Amino acid sequence: NIELTNIHRLQVKRYSFKDLRVTGRFYLGEVNMASVVSMAFDFQYVKEFSVFASKFDRISMFGIKLVQCKEFNVLGMTHFASLGAHAIKVKCDKFSLAYNWFGHVHDSSLDVEYGLCDIQGNTFNSLGGKPFLNMKPIDSSQKMETNEIAMTGFVFRENKFASVPLLPFASLAMPYFSLLSPTTSYLDIDSNQFPCSCQRLGWLLAFGKFGYNSHILAEVGSTKGSGTTTFIKQLYNTAGPCMECDHMECLDTESRLDTYTITGLVYNKEEGVKCAASGVLVRNYDDTSDTREVSAVGSDDKVNDNKSMKIKGDLEDDNNTLTDTISLKRDQHYENDNDDMFNMFTYVKEEVLTPQHLKKETKQDSSKNENMNMSAKAIDVIEYDTEKYERLLRIPGASDAVDTDNNLLVLGVTMCIAMLSN
Repeated sequence: NIELTNIHRLQVKRYSFKDLRVTGRFYLGEVNMASVVSMAFDFQYVKEFSVFASKFDRISMFGIKLVQCKEFNVLGMTHFASLGAHAIKVKCDKFSLAYNWFGHVHDSSLDVEYGLCDIQGNTFNSLGGKPFLNMKPIDSSQKMETNEIAMTGFVFRENKFASVPLLPFASLAMPYFSLLSPTTSYLDIDSNQFPCSCQRLGWLLAFGKFGYNSHILAEVGSTKGSGTTTFIKQLYNTAGPCMECDHMECLDTESRLDTYTITGLVYNKEEGVKCAASGVLVRNYDDTSDTREVSAVGSDDKVNDNKSMKIKGDLEDDNNTLTDTISLKRDQHYENDNDDMFNMFTYVKEEVLTPQHLKKETKQDSSKNENMNMSAKAIDVIEYDTEKYERLLRIPGASDAVDTDNNLLVLGVTMCIAMLSN
């Protein structure tokens, strides 16, 4: 067993538990963590992973990652301020979230494969995505071998959705719900609560009452399954009393979601569904997705393709122009540098090796003879001043201090002449 309790500022580094197998229980009790970094709680196997009355400011992607576990429990008003996408990625026989508080959750924050899933009594303050998109029952052929009779099912009840500032469209999507069957699994969806507010829940109320956006909702996560519309419909039909929430708590009201929808929504054949109080139109995405003609779709696609090609071409032209400009400036810069260097060497060669009164390459023989004479003179100079150069190579004494700078200059010029003549 591993137990961490009553820790005010717990810090866990990445891969602290990598490939670790816990045959007993891993327990976090009354701990506070400012940040759970990716792969902080990365276990190969845990028999029981439990969290009680703790606080996590943020859990990054794969902050909790269990390749295999028997039980996963988060209980006792544990506080999660923010869950990143795929923050909790586990595969467990039993998965339980009960009476906790979630501030802000994102797409697939709960990336869970489960045998029995129990999510009840939790408060979800704000949904920034689709947190239940990757909640999937374990395939019967993949279940861990055990002598116990494994119970399969899904419980989703008495959860509170404060919907601050609103409930994003399709945020309650659960496509894998279609893999659960009442004949083989225990299903209990009941008494989940929402605020009675058309401005916050317009799409949910219109779907529950009029079937608005049924087609487009069924397409959400359709590659995973077709259970989204069934799950959301059950949430609406079995919803508990409406609630009013502030930053501290949520309180029940006397209204219910289905009765509020009768007065909260107004249907007009020409305009569609509106919120009665504010007059805000509830958009029906099915109108735009189903009623377009094939020709119109094709023409739109062609227009979009042409626009894309034009934009792409413009970008390529801009990129090519920019690249050419940079290359041109770079080449000019290098050419200028090379010209300066070439001119410097030419100037030195002309000044040192070719006196101004010599004729240029029209008389090559005379130039060669003259250069050979200059080279010989240079060599003669070096041989003639040998004692002086030997004196420069040793540490100068007091008598030599005055002439040191002049001697160094003579040495440098003479060596350059010798090298250039060769």
